[in-house]
Amino acid sequence: MSNYDEFLNDKPRPTAQGKKKKGSNREMLWNVLTVVMLVMMLCSCGLFYNIFSNPYSAFNPFPPNTPVPPTITPTWTPIKFAATWTPEPTLVPTETATPRPTFTLEPSNTPFSLATPTPQATLTPVKSPTRTVKPTGLPYASTVNAVVSTTYRADTTCETIYIAGQAIDNKKNPALGLIVKLGGSVPGKSFNELTMTGLASAYGQSGFEFNLNLKPVASKNSLWIQLFDQSNAPLSEQIFLTTYEDCNKNLIYIRFTQK
Repeated sequence: MSNYDEFLNDKPRPTAQGKKKKGSNREMLWNVLTVVMLVMMLCSCGLFYNIFSNPYSAFNPFPPNTPVPPTITPTWTPIKFAATWTPEPTLVPTETATPRPTFTLEPSNTPFSLATPTPQATLTPVKSPTRTVKPTGLPYASTVNAVVSTTYRADTTCETIYIAGQAIDNKKNPALGLIVKLGGSVPGKSFNELTMTGLASAYGQSGFEFNLNLKPVASKNSLWIQLFDQSNAPLSEQIFLTTYEDCNKNLIYIRFTQK
């Protein structure tokens, strides 16, 4: 066979252009796949960040359980009132009998003689002088008035009788801490009560008060009041009071004044 026949029988060889076109299509495919992978990676990163920042996002296929807020049990807090002054109970002084001063008579001179007296002589007894104890008097005098109770306390009515007043010393200062005793009776009730000056400031700084809890009733000299010191020694006379059925005289006001 000649060379010419061999040339005719040979298969055509692929040209360089065909190889180039085939290689270009492969590169294009890999480039597209690379871009797709990059886009998927970006989407995956965005999805991961969204789930990480918000576990309850709709993109999370396994969201955590919704936390249940703790149940708050109400507690009872007692209401406390503001501290107030509570007066301490006043000790009721025990009544003790105060003995009256006694006077001892001075011994009188008894005449005697060593000599035997003659029958004619008679002895005349000599009388010794007798000492008279002068009463010293009590240091507090008193004045009594009957007025309507609203004169000193606007919150009162004539539904009850009040025995009240105050004590003033000789320097015109309030006499505090003295004992005031109320005794006797009025029709329907008897009394034996104690209080102290300074406990009822409505009647003055050294004021005192007895609330009889009894409607105004008339009585005369059956109810009495008296002032004592802390040793239960009397400071005034026993003052007998007169009460009235009149509503405008339901307060018997006593003013003790030191002489």
